Amino acid sequence: MSKDIRFHTIYPNIQDSKMTEKQIHSQVCRYLDIQYPKVIYTSDSSGVRVSIGMAKALKAIRCKGYKIPDLIIMHPNRLYHGLIIEIKKDLSQILTKSGTFKKNKHIQEQHETLKELERLGYAAIFGCGFDHCKSVIDEYFNKQNQIK
Repeated sequence: MSKDIRFHTIYPNIQDSKMTEKQIHSQVCRYLDIQYPKVIYTSDSSGVRVSIGMAKALKAIRCKGYKIPDLIIMHPNRLYHGLIIEIKKDLSQILTKSGTFKKNKHIQEQHETLKELERLGYAAIFGCGFDHCKSVIDEYFNKQNQIK
């Protein structure tokens, strides 16, 4: 993964997962806690079910111009300020069979956010399934061998 390559469009062979996106997200966070316990990260709460009052309060303090990705890892490596992952169940959620990004407005907005974050110096990627997210995280931290 070099700085020249668009980090958010690199995908290995990704298999469909039987886990839900929420379960994958939870497993990725658990993996971070175990494998990289000194790393500071946070998760966006957009998908969490809350009361109407709490939903209004959260909306009032949420970024309006961009779709905030699911997982934000606030630890730089030699190339990037941090790693940001928009977690998806599988690749079919974001790409058409021909390999182009789906015309879905939400996916397009997420893609634009990832591109902007990349422009700002972050590694920003769609993570498709647990294995892919794990590989992305390990590759990111492999660029800086003192993290574990």
